[in-house]
Amino acid sequence: MNSTAAISSQTELHALIRDRFGHEPDWSLSRRLRAATNWFALDWPRLERTPLQKRRLDAIAVYDQPPADGETQFINTGGLEMHLHNNVPVVRSIPEPWIQRGVIFQSLRDALDNSLVRQYLGSLLAEDSDKIAALNAALWQNGVFLYVPPGISETVEVVIQNYATSEVQALLSRNVVVVGAQSRVAITERWFNAGAAHKMLLAANTEIIVEHGAEVQYGAIQQCEKNAEAFIHRAASVAGDARLDWHIGEFGAGLIVSSHQSHLNQAGASTKSITVFFGSGQQHQDYTGKSVHHAPHTTSDMTARGVMKGKARSIFTGVTQIDKGARGSDGRQREQTLMLTDDARADAIPSLVIDEQDVYAAHAASAGPVDRTAIFYLTSRGLTEEEATRLIVHGFLAPVIDAISQSALRDEVWQAVERKIRE
Repeated sequence: MNSTAAISSQTELHALIRDRFGHEPDWSLSRRLRAATNWFALDWPRLERTPLQKRRLDAIAVYDQPPADGETQFINTGGLEMHLHNNVPVVRSIPEPWIQRGVIFQSLRDALDNSLVRQYLGSLLAEDSDKIAALNAALWQNGVFLYVPPGISETVEVVIQNYATSEVQALLSRNVVVVGAQSRVAITERWFNAGAAHKMLLAANTEIIVEHGAEVQYGAIQQCEKNAEAFIHRAASVAGDARLDWHIGEFGAGLIVSSHQSHLNQAGASTKSITVFFGSGQQHQDYTGKSVHHAPHTTSDMTARGVMKGKARSIFTGVTQIDKGARGSDGRQREQTLMLTDDARADAIPSLVIDEQDVYAAHAASAGPVDRTAIFYLTSRGLTEEEATRLIVHGFLAPVIDAISQSALRDEVWQAVERKIRE
């Protein structure tokens, strides 16, 4: 198998891209070639508390096409649903009534002729910021394109399921979502893989355009095996009087670098995010949540709550940015982490970047060990230490998990928490 180390020149990489993606439209192929050029010039992401250079990401094979699992099956679940195995679509559901109303739901590779894909792909997440971003831009294999036209008041339910088999060493994915004015969408995306002896690199980008007055709920849960090294980045542009809710559950992967950012571009735009994470063993989790207020009278509310055990480490960086001219904006954030063992470590790093007067901005952050007095009290009442710990974890996480409005995702997050407690 080829690896990044085996590609010795820009010419060789360009030839590989032309061979693999030469049938794509000229604009898409040109973007890939430009990103491949950047790949040689850029370094790995530089994160203050997550030194990536030591993890030998360049030893993970990324150039081999994942094996296909056969033709796409078309089913009707009543909603929109796509299953991708090794980034190959194997199941797609889009009921005829949604098609009649103009909803488009395709694999991203099949949607490259759509002008909206050309307009928005790469518009919110930089493709030249670091080596991972350039790698994803050059060699992304597939993903989902969703377009919901204006004026659909019923909530469009969408499920995206991503699975990698054990032989796959890299999964490079892109999603583009465009939600028209006054429409309603609820998306649930899942990531998981079969474990293998080798490492797997997951690099996934999602870009969401929320037009005037639209409402989007984006929920995701990541439960990859610990052989995975995952870089998952999400960004949204939110127009006037529109709302975007992020519901993120991060539980898997030996290394996870994850971010979500919301750009509030017009008056009345709002965003709310809930991030729940749980690390165990040697897991290293680095999260960033960012809300950028570009316009007046915009609101953001960011909540992150996590649990660490074993020798796991987490870093959560919250950023609320209020630009000049964004008067009357309101930005809040809270980050809390509970450590169940002495060797676990957690950092909560809130920051406010304020360039305007007449705004409200606040943050709160804490990271600390489990209360041993509470454990002693509960065990003295007949509970085992495991049962006592479970009660404390549930009490700590319940306020944020129960605030997840997508019921199926909420149940999955609780199930993931139970598995992590038992590990």
